[in-house]
Amino acid sequence: MIYLFSDKAYEGVVHLPLFEIVFDPFKLDLEGFDAIIFTSKNSVKALEQSGTAWKDKEAYAIGEGTASFIERGGGNVVFTCKDSYGDVFAQALIPLLQNKKVFFPRAKEVVSSLFEILRTHHIDIEQRIVYETKCKHYSTCEAPPKDSKLIFTSPSTVHCFLENFAWDKSYRAIAIGEKTAAALPLHVKISVSKIQSIEACVSLAKAL
Repeated sequence: MIYLFSDKAYEGVVHLPLFEIVFDPFKLDLEGFDAIIFTSKNSVKALEQSGTAWKDKEAYAIGEGTASFIERGGGNVVFTCKDSYGDVFAQALIPLLQNKKVFFPRAKEVVSSLFEILRTHHIDIEQRIVYETKCKHYSTCEAPPKDSKLIFTSPSTVHCFLENFAWDKSYRAIAIGEKTAAALPLHVKISVSKIQSIEACVSLAKAL
């Protein structure tokens, strides 16, 4: 049996959402900022929910999924990083953000050093926590059965899984990327998807 730990379901696998997104209420004036860095769809949702005027700013997006979400919301995407690793994204942004004032709406907990990298390279950047991830709670009887293939789509899904369930040695883990894989215990059998998408993870799980 294949389990997907994500905020959205996917046909043909068991969907078990392990966390919920909580948006912090805030008021924000982006007057004077030239650009916004988006590392997730949730950052876009947070700005929308707050009523912040952001769509006229240059948007720099990590991954095609986030870029598409920005464009569907009426935003102005000027750059999309094909790689979904925050540190790689930061390096790509350095030459693009010179002489710009940049805003970075982010989660409470982040796994990359994007902000620090850009500050080190003298990018004029400000950050603000606009949402956080909170684990949902399940009873132990809802744990995946033995021999299940478990798809983890972020370090947060790993954390919330282990907060809910004991790890069975028969489980096989599929991680969407290296950061997610690194969050799993060392003794776990892990396969890392070559493409950072849920579709690719599901295909890998079915092939195992």
